[in-house]
Amino acid sequence: MKSASVVHLLVLLSILGLGAWVFFAVRPNVTLQLLTGVATAFAYVVWGIIHHALQKDLHQKIVVEYILIGAIAIVLLVTILGF
Repeated sequence: MKSASVVHLLVLLSILGLGAWVFFAVRPNVTLQLLTGVATAFAYVVWGIIHHALQKDLHQKIVVEYILIGAIAIVLLVTILGF
């Protein structure tokens, strides 16, 4: 694996890890948990687009895939949190 790919994956793990940490840190406040989830999903989508653009394999299908995965995560979070 190239060192750039390792850096990209470390950035992704940082985004997801920070999102999870903040999610549990604001645990009593369901609204902040939802906002944290939305921000994490948005950061994930942006990361995916940037990652694939840097790898020179960004296509419309990939963008749609990242957006749909982020949207599914938000829908699941809204369902679990009871909004």
